[in-house]
Amino acid sequence: MPPKKKQKKDNGFMVFMKSMKPQLEAKGHKFPRGLTDVIPVCSPLWNKLSPEEKASYHQKAKDGGGTTFIKEERCDTRGVPLNWKEREEQKKISEKDHLLQKVEDMISYFATQGTLENHYFYLAHFNIAVTTSEGEYPPCEIAIVKFSLLDGIAKCYHDFVEPGQIRLGYAHEAKLHSENTHNIPTFGFKLANSDYVNITNNIKEMLKQPDGGIAPLFVVDEDNAKAIYIVDWLVKKSCQLDDSYETCSPFKIYSLNKLFYELRRQADVNNSTLRFSSIALVAEHFGKGMFFYSKNMACQWHVEEDNVTFCSLTRVRNYAYTISDLCCEYYGLSLLPNRHCPSEIADDNKYVVIPKVTKTEEPEALVEVKKKKEEEEDDREPSGPPRLPNTPATANFKGPGTGRGVLGGSMGPVSSATQSPGRSRAIETAPPAGRGRGRGLLLLADDSD
Repeated sequence: MPPKKKQKKDNGFMVFMKSMKPQLEAKGHKFPRGLTDVIPVCSPLWNKLSPEEKASYHQKAKDGGGTTFIKEERCDTRGVPLNWKEREEQKKISEKDHLLQKVEDMISYFATQGTLENHYFYLAHFNIAVTTSEGEYPPCEIAIVKFSLLDGIAKCYHDFVEPGQIRLGYAHEAKLHSENTHNIPTFGFKLANSDYVNITNNIKEMLKQPDGGIAPLFVVDEDNAKAIYIVDWLVKKSCQLDDSYETCSPFKIYSLNKLFYELRRQADVNNSTLRFSSIALVAEHFGKGMFFYSKNMACQWHVEEDNVTFCSLTRVRNYAYTISDLCCEYYGLSLLPNRHCPSEIADDNKYVVIPKVTKTEEPEALVEVKKKKEEEEDDREPSGPPRLPNTPATANFKGPGTGRGVLGGSMGPVSSATQSPGRSRAIETAPPAGRGRGRGLLLLADDSD
């Protein structure tokens, strides 16, 4: 038989912890390991109780029988209960679905109000110094663009950020990450801004709406966790520099992939061809980076470093140009240089939507002229004497370097009296061949003729 589970007698403190646990969880406390995590929180509270209050809890413990069975939970290698991890994963999934639904409802509302083309969205990208196993993403570069379908990119914000002290053990990893991506030095970068209050206030000012609210930031799905950490990190750093700074973060992070999906779909909800097959396909369009190497995409520092593709400013401008590329046509909107597309593309007239061409039959007179020209060209081509059926003409080859592969050398028949290391006389005096005939092989008349 399996051993019986251990029994533990309840005391007044145990009853007190069990009664306080729901109240603490309602206030935001989390206890992933159960009562083990409740002990350090409840101990100070228990010590503040009067002897009479403690006696009441001891009496409750006695009335309850004095014993209780401890439920054993399955845990991972770190001691975290698996049930708790599953609940957290389900919670994240439900939160993500809720945010995606918010974006869909937002775009649908603007479309019904007729203001979708005029509404401004804020697209963001963050470069980081390093990613730690503790879930930290200290930033080193920020870029945000104010974008609408009608005006394209109306405003840009860009700044380098001092990432601060890197967690012990990650200095080398941060150096490798910088060398492989954005090239921004982790330590001693002169352009890095350590005035976090100013950075945070600049972002708030850019996102501020007429009603006083703060517009959401849209980032690609793969950067969602990174963006949430960074905006909270900026607020915490600002509070450390300014004790009076507001501790509550006003920033909201939404899915840029979902935004792109809905903008294209709302161009014509009845046209199924405008709908991406999945949001994953949206990420592929952003990942292509078709505008990465255009002019005026990156900041000046990354241009001088010859590393424009990893600049945050390049990334956000590429987001805006990609959305314009695949959406504005269906809204009937004109493309403006440096707003919807790079200026050199607009100047070279390369960025033009070609209308569908319906094939029409050519006039008979034009067809007759073309046939007459073809017949005249055939008449001008050289032709040898007629040969009998099944009798091949004598084949002579050009000199070295004329044909392809083995046909490049002199392979024509040469008489023993005139044979020499050079090219044969027949090939030197051969008449010119027709245009493109033979592909390096000249079909000539017999010498006897």
